[in-house]
Amino acid sequence: MPQTIQIRRGTKAQLDSRGALLSGEYGFCTDTKEVFIGTGTENILVGRALKGDYISRPNAAVEGRFYFVSSGTNLGYLYYDDGSIWHRINAQKLTDLTGTIDDIADGSTFAKVKKADITNGQVNKVSDGTNTVTASEARTHINDASKHRVINDSSVTNTNLWSAQKIQNEIELARRGIEYQDSVKDKDLTTPPASPAAKDRYIVKATAAGAWVGKENSVAEWNSSAWEFYAPEVGTTVYVDDEKKQYSWNGTSWAISGGALQTVTAGNGLIGGGQADTVTINVGAGNGIVASTDTVSAKAGNGITVDATGINTNVDASTIIINASNKLQVSLIDGGSF
Repeated sequence: MPQTIQIRRGTKAQLDSRGALLSGEYGFCTDTKEVFIGTGTENILVGRALKGDYISRPNAAVEGRFYFVSSGTNLGYLYYDDGSIWHRINAQKLTDLTGTIDDIADGSTFAKVKKADITNGQVNKVSDGTNTVTASEARTHINDASKHRVINDSSVTNTNLWSAQKIQNEIELARRGIEYQDSVKDKDLTTPPASPAAKDRYIVKATAAGAWVGKENSVAEWNSSAWEFYAPEVGTTVYVDDEKKQYSWNGTSWAISGGALQTVTAGNGLIGGGQADTVTINVGAGNGIVASTDTVSAKAGNGITVDATGINTNVDASTIIINASNKLQVSLIDGGSF
């Protein structure tokens, strides 16, 4: 049958009363859970980390004992008994430590910052290893437009810079301005086409509906996923593909600005020609020609009549005739009777 080996045991007070255990003899304190080994003259604590709440810790009296606070005040701290005082031997927060940051050496990755270079928890200086300036000096330099250019999207002076976003917007506006001169497919639609191609453009006609609602007279461009709208400015001109005509925005409506470009060639009675803005028609009034505001006509005279059929001479068959050379001549003069 199994054997059970037991060592001397009893309370701590009973062990103290008995005195030293024999050399090599073990003793177990049933109340403090401590284990001792005798030398014949004294009892040496073998070990046992006592535990419990802080106020239940026994008086310091046995060198080498440990006590762990397992609940309540000072939870998690470990204490060492030097025979007269319990010493806390572990730390759980910075306030448990002694010494200063001055005692800590710089590392290979992290280093200390001088107290004089910190204001209200913020580093107040910057350095490149050679030159050192205060944060105030750095800010003064950054804000000094006379030393360098600063970003100012609302300015056009040569001491300011535009942000990347501002530059992109300006390029886009310029691009759109050029594309206004490109053609639009139609100007008479009030609803978007069902299947537009990328970059297709239309002038939105009133009264618009669907995705174009509220965008009357704007140029609508399909960007492959949605419609983009550009309001025209006075002078914006587009070529309308289906009409083969140009239209310009006059501030109120799209007005036709010409069909296919044609060249006017100056000829008899015309001054100008080419593709000039003005062609002058010269009509010489007088000498049988009458020029009024909107008509030019021949002037009737002796023997000449002007009517709806044209200009005619009053010729009879006997007195005035047209000879073989197509000239008028007097054929017969008759004085008549009394």
